[in-house]
Amino acid sequence: MATYKEIHGVKVQYRDSDATAIEGDVWYNSSTGKLKMYASAASWASGGNLNAGRAYLGALGSQTAALCMGGNVSPKGQNESYDGSSWTEVNDLNTAKANTTGTGTQAAGLNFAYSPNGVNTETWNGTSWTEANNLNTGRHDLSGCGTQTATLCIGGSGGLQNVELWNGTSWSETHDLNTGRTKGFAAKDGTTTAALLGAGEAPGGDTANAETFDGSSWTEGANVNTARAGLGGAGTSTDALGYGGGYPQSGITESYDGSSWTEVADMATVGNNLDGNGSATAALRVGGTSNPTTIVAVSEEYSFSADLQTVSFD
Repeated sequence: MATYKEIHGVKVQYRDSDATAIEGDVWYNSSTGKLKMYASAASWASGGNLNAGRAYLGALGSQTAALCMGGNVSPKGQNESYDGSSWTEVNDLNTAKANTTGTGTQAAGLNFAYSPNGVNTETWNGTSWTEANNLNTGRHDLSGCGTQTATLCIGGSGGLQNVELWNGTSWSETHDLNTGRTKGFAAKDGTTTAALLGAGEAPGGDTANAETFDGSSWTEGANVNTARAGLGGAGTSTDALGYGGGYPQSGITESYDGSSWTEVADMATVGNNLDGNGSATAALRVGGTSNPTTIVAVSEEYSFSADLQTVSFD
């Protein structure tokens, strides 16, 4: 039988107190005479249903304070607010749209682009939407990350490599993706100088490709495990989550730690053409299609935790 050192390359740590929470850590606590470890648990739980089911929608905010706007079910300008328990209809977009996305917070949001190949941009102040300066390149089925005053608009429309930067007033062209795509997912809490885009539909078909952006260029990173398009994303460029997507629709969820992707708990309701937001440990899935024709009103909440455990021996 292989030893711990042979498997992991290091010996079990010998400590006089418990370590801080690092997933997978194992150590012997000499004060208590116990072998300890941190083990992780990931799961999805049902959130409140939307008032209007929709797919090809936009979402922004956090798991407990979100907005969901637009989509492919009339009225396409409908906007709903989430408090962590239930969805409430609030003021509509000025320009109805599907195949759109959003960034920012429930109090200061941004919505941009729509099908077919729209350039419209709107800002949200917590109460209402206001028309703002248009994108330079119209697109749909795009991705985005950032805040109301600093956002990236990434890809879209049949495999665009084009990326634009929003500075709070206007859009400007910035560095292109290496692999153009539509229906990819962005880590929504990413920034204009630390972004991640994964998966999506490239000109040759669904891709597993993932890229990170440092403000100057896009760099190929580790691929997701399952190539697919139409999924949601959350987190940052080094701590991300991608979920759902694909044909047939999936509930596949993958977690990124800055170097590799790991499959974690599946969503309870499979979905494609959905959106999401939040962090890699507290994400929100909103809407989508559960098969090619069935539009759902579900939202789901993802949670991840690392718990201290004593290792038992039989």
